[in-house]
Amino acid sequence: MKKNWSNTVLVAYVLLPKIVKELNFGIESRVKSSFQSKHLKIGVSNEQLISEIIALTDEKRKIVNLRYLINESLNKMKDKSREILADRMFHKLTFEEISKARNIAMRTTFRRLENAEAEFAKNLSSLGYDESALQKDFANDKYISSIYKRLQNDKYFVAKNM
Repeated sequence: MKKNWSNTVLVAYVLLPKIVKELNFGIESRVKSSFQSKHLKIGVSNEQLISEIIALTDEKRKIVNLRYLINESLNKMKDKSREILADRMFHKLTFEEISKARNIAMRTTFRRLENAEAEFAKNLSSLGYDESALQKDFANDKYISSIYKRLQNDKYFVAKNM
């Protein structure tokens, strides 16, 4: 099972609150601009400003929804799977650190992480977000797609980061 996009959203998970904060700033600054008509002074039409506010609000909705779906997928996982996934993805522990902390063999660590990633991807898919749905919704998202591209060129999900 390919897990490129599900791994991408796992890596993005810890960044989602920051992304929402940035989107909120963009929305709020445009709304404030509309009250003071600053946008008109710099040559931005009302229609363009409203269009930007709607686009940012829609992007924020998608990001907030994604965070909810990730939480739901994580909550459906077995505790051991969720914990090892959190250690690797959110706490950025190496395989060696996870192995020592859990007192398990390195090979077991790799296998459990692989199984946890598959379980997460399956849970996400059961909520309507399989790889193709994630690709459709986030391939053009400037935040999530940049993480996806970075992961495609990185060896994060292999033994390099022991």
